[in-house]
Amino acid sequence: MRRALLSILVGFALVVSCATARGLDVAPDKFDEKLKSYDPATLAAAREYMKTFGMKEMLEKSIPPMRQGLLAQLKAKNPGLDEKQASMFMDAFFKSAFVDDAAVTERATILLMLDIFTKDELVALNKFYSSPVGRSILAKMPIMMGRLPEVQEIMRSYVLPRALEHAVGEMKKAGVDMKL
Repeated sequence: MRRALLSILVGFALVVSCATARGLDVAPDKFDEKLKSYDPATLAAAREYMKTFGMKEMLEKSIPPMRQGLLAQLKAKNPGLDEKQASMFMDAFFKSAFVDDAAVTERATILLMLDIFTKDELVALNKFYSSPVGRSILAKMPIMMGRLPEVQEIMRSYVLPRALEHAVGEMKKAGVDMKL
């Protein structure tokens, strides 16, 4: 039960963070329509920044470490899966996520940037990431993205259980007996 609650909390945290960050309140099939509602110069700055940032390439470079982490989880939850089956799953997953839906991810990212940054900020970001230091940082981003599951695992195995324990303790002090 506790593990199920942790899974729900992790899922909830991811959904809330995506919904909050997203703020797009528009379905993917309406992204193009929403993009047309922005100032053309700001939209151009966002698209230019996307090119400089190289999100598609960054995602492609982060696939091997993500694949490795996902493969370990897949095998742990499906011990009867052989290498061929695991590879088939991984190929289907990564093709769907990073090839078939690449344009959706790109448009969503542009919309997110347009909701957050001004034109001047987008131009400044583009200028920074075009610099030698900025390019160096960008080159390291796939490694960072590939290692994010390590942080998620710490959240799942350490932070959330402690937070649940703390909250249950606080409720107990207040005279409420909680069962998780």
